Amino acid sequence: MIKPVLTVLPAALMAAVWLAAAPAGAADQSAPSPTLKVGDRWVYNVTAGVGLSKTTYQETREVTAVDASGIKVKVTGKNSEGKDFTRVDELASPGEVRYGSPCVDEPYRFQTPLQRVQFPIVPGERSSKWVDVIAEPSGTKGQFNYYFHTLNWDKQSVPAGTFDAIRVDVLMMLDDATAFRNATTCNFIYWYSPAVKNTVRERRTAMYTTHLSPTETEVLNANYELASFTPGK
Repeated sequence: MIKPVLTVLPAALMAAVWLAAAPAGAADQSAPSPTLKVGDRWVYNVTAGVGLSKTTYQETREVTAVDASGIKVKVTGKNSEGKDFTRVDELASPGEVRYGSPCVDEPYRFQTPLQRVQFPIVPGERSSKWVDVIAEPSGTKGQFNYYFHTLNWDKQSVPAGTFDAIRVDVLMMLDDATAFRNATTCNFIYWYSPAVKNTVRERRTAMYTTHLSPTETEVLNANYELASFTPGK
């Protein structure tokens, strides 16, 4: 992997522009860190595709281990090419990822756990950092930028029900720039609800530009809605 060659807006400037367009506001309510249990299981209805090609499927995330070494979550669904996959994510604690796929398909191992969000989640928080990563299975080392911004609480209605949820916006610039194109930029929106200890809705998009053209090539466009939550015992 090559550290991004930025011929587009630098990540810090992109984040500033992106934040300026984000809705303002704050609330006193916070979302505490969840207590995850073996057997916690979330099923999402997913609509995904690039351009006019859309597919629908279900993605399941299930906690399979919780111990002193961390948390394991088995994820089953489809990748960006529509092929079935199974992956076991590893968390140091809720919100801290040691191993997983933060954007498109490629899994990374994080030399320092990636803090995807800071618990307790409160409106108005921002964090931006460069993250050291190791791509698997190649073992190639790299670095990408991860930024999140927490916004307001609102009610989200999904197939699993209606939930109070706090919005978290995420901007990532990956480490996959080449001699011909710029790094992939990922724009995600999550709505996290303490009632289910996870997101109830997600919007995920990702794209890149080439060195010769500012036209964006979309590589990910997916919407997730929580279909069911089964708590562990």
